[in-house]
Amino acid sequence: MARRITGSDRVIMARFTAQWPDARCVLAYARHGSMAVVATVPVPGTSPAAASLWELAARHLPPSTANETDAYGRWLLGAGWSMSVMPPVDGLVAHGEPWTLEVARSAVLKEPAYGSDGVHVGRLTFESPRMMERAEALLLG
Repeated sequence: MARRITGSDRVIMARFTAQWPDARCVLAYARHGSMAVVATVPVPGTSPAAASLWELAARHLPPSTANETDAYGRWLLGAGWSMSVMPPVDGLVAHGEPWTLEVARSAVLKEPAYGSDGVHVGRLTFESPRMMERAEALLLG
């Protein structure tokens, strides 16, 4: 059984290219305590290439990375955190909406980055069907 984290912190979401040229996902970024949350929001019909953010990080980093957990965690944290610095024009920000994260992996970093000690990676769903619809609509826009 997957570990779950719940929260209602601010969540920033946007369409994200998971694999060039056309595999897209909805990427979500939030905070949970001292850790960041970087996750996909499940959307029916999404390409399997968008399913694993860990594999996405692996495709963007050299295969001989000495500390895979730290390197992949930092890459994913940077991808998510960047949305908080410059929110995507066609993105979506949810405030106070209850969410659940099914944690696929957690990476505690050797040194904090972007204000986080590490990152939880997985699938994020909202309790509200309306919020799920709004997130899904990001792929249609």
